[in-house]
Amino acid sequence: EFIRMYFEPGHYTVMENCGEFEVRVVRRGDISTYASVEYETQDGTASAGTDFVGRKGLLSFPPGVDEQRFRIEVIDDDVFEEDECFYIRLFNPSEGVKLAVPMIATVMILDDDH
Repeated sequence: EFIRMYFEPGHYTVMENCGEFEVRVVRRGDISTYASVEYETQDGTASAGTDFVGRKGLLSFPPGVDEQRFRIEVIDDDVFEEDECFYIRLFNPSEGVKLAVPMIATVMILDDDH
């Protein structure tokens, strides 16, 4: 049986002044083995370095662990902007792991400067 990994939830809505927020990746199926997956942020209408701090990393799932979390930092500015979005994608799963939907999480940043 394949192990499935995906974002849960697959959609986040955060305030621009939230500081940072937590993203959750789960694995379903056989959790008795070690597994891993990589993640990275991708620009949408929101840009890394301007609207959020770009991140990439490796999530490790030791035996018995069915979820991992990581944090993304949102950059607060005083400029009025439209609400913007960016994405986080999973890639390069370890052997025996299949990425399931949603393998890309969407993050909406709501402007707080109006």
